[in-house]
Amino acid sequence: MILELEAYQAIGIALTIAGSILGAGKALFARFDASLRERDDGLKHDLNQLSNQMANESNAIRKLDREMLELKAELPREYVAKADFIRSFTVVEGKIDAVYNLIIQQKNKE
Repeated sequence: MILELEAYQAIGIALTIAGSILGAGKALFARFDASLRERDDGLKHDLNQLSNQMANESNAIRKLDREMLELKAELPREYVAKADFIRSFTVVEGKIDAVYNLIIQQKNKE
């Protein structure tokens, strides 16, 4: 079986086959491109959400740091340390004992 074709017919068939292959390839790559674009858009959206979340957490951390610094500055003014209280209370007790001894001495003189 011998197939005889004219030159224009052979060129037409070759162009048809090449066009079909190129068209199928282009359609395949268009699908891949659309899939990748959709995936990229999803990743951009996720990254934006993550960026916003990190900014909110960063602001919350700054606020907590500020509150901690205010608390550290406020604590010595509002509260007395245990050692300081014991020291000052010992001084007060010593003064009370001195007054008591003075009263006893005054009673003994009378």
